[in-house]
Parts: sequence; C-alpha cells; structure tokens
Amino acid sequence: MATRTNLRLAVFDVDGTLVDSRASIHRAAVEGAKAINIDPPNYDEVRSIVGLSLFEALQAMRPELDPETVAAYTREFQNAFLTFHADPDFTEALYAGAHETLLRLKNDNWLIGMATGNSRRGVTRIVDRHGWKDIFDVTFCADDGPSKPHPHMLQCNLTALGVGTHQAVMIGDATHDIRMARTAQVHAIGVSWGFHTVEELQDAGAHEIVHDFKALERSLEAFSINSLAPVGRGLG
Repeated sequence: MATRTNLRLAVFDVDGTLVDSRASIHRAAVEGAKAINIDPPNYDEVRSIVGLSLFEALQAMRPELDPETVAAYTREFQNAFLTFHADPDFTEALYAGAHETLLRLKNDNWLIGMATGNSRRGVTRIVDRHGWKDIFDVTFCADDGPSKPHPHMLQCNLTALGVGTHQAVMIGDATHDIRMARTAQVHAIGVSWGFHTVEELQDAGAHEIVHDFKALERSLEAFSINSLAPVGRGLG
C-alpha cells in the first residue's frame, strides 16, 4: 500500500499504558508459578518483562526453566488471568484520561492503532469491555508475529494503514515499546505511569516522556504539526 499524505497515526501499547493491569499481571504470575511448584516472582521481576509476548516474557524472567516448564507456566498464567476476568466483580481500571484521549484523537481524525503483547483473545476482551471497536483502526498483538522489541507489530500498523514512519507515534510504558519504535524509526513517547521507570525509558531511547494524558495530547498536537515536515526532521 502506498503511503498517503496528511495522515497521523498514534499506536498504543495496552498494559501499563491504557489499562492499569499491574496488580492482575503480578497476581497471575504468582498464581501460575504456584500451580507448577516454582518460586513465585516478586513485582519487580514481573514488571521488567511486561510488554513481551507471554511465553518470551516468562522465559526471560525464568531463564533457568526448560521450554516445557515455561510452556506449562504460560498455560497456568493464562488460566489464572482468565479466572480473574470471569469474576463479575473483577475490575481492571483504565488510567485516568485514557478513554477521553482516545476519543479526542479519533474526533481529531487521527488514525489509532494498537501494538500489544496480549493475545488476540485478550485484545478482543479489552476492546469489547471498553467499547473501543470503533476507536481502533487496527490492532496487532502477540499472535500476529514476533514479540516486542521486534518492530513487526508496529510495522504491521504502518503497512495496514498506509502510513509513513514520519507520520506515526508509538506510545508505551515499557522499554520494549521504545526499542520497537526506535528500530522501526518511529517517534517514541514513553509514559511514566506504567511498569517501567522514567530512567529506564530514557535509557531505551524515548524521544520524550509524558506524565499524564493531557501532556500526551500536547505532545501529539506538536507532533501533528511537525509531521507535515520532510521525513528527515530529526528524530534523533
């Protein structure tokens, strides 16, 4: 598909960026570990691997485990997570301002994409729960190809919508998001409210870091103006 002019694409990570899943992901990792009789991870261990596809994430967190055990851990993690979501009293809140920012971008004619380490089933659940079917133009996830920080998911967003790298922004809370964006030569905005620290995002090469959704909107507005400039506008 040929790249079209005057387009703007905001690609969002989900966990730690739009959805505050910190407690539920740690809990699933702990319960999954207990189910296969391995030492449960602490929060810092879990937060370091969020954003990767699940098998790769658990493998990175527990490199001493053989592939069969990692596969079993993956299944038990998924089972725990599904059990949480089946509970009618379960809540996993959006970060304050997330939904409103998505609506404003949509109303301002931004294209909106998703690049997440969730499974396709998880993406469907999230989109349905928050009424985002008409907000996201495309969604790409762990089931669609290589895990972050490989640029595959982000490149799929660009290709599907006919958007050039200079017309797109990647927004995420994890170093994996930032490295994915840098490899794809896309502007990388880190958010400070998720799993990884400001220092970690800076070290990964974030072009800028925002601390709330109002600040994110201001950054996207500035990017929108600059996106009409030539491709070599200097992402650094």
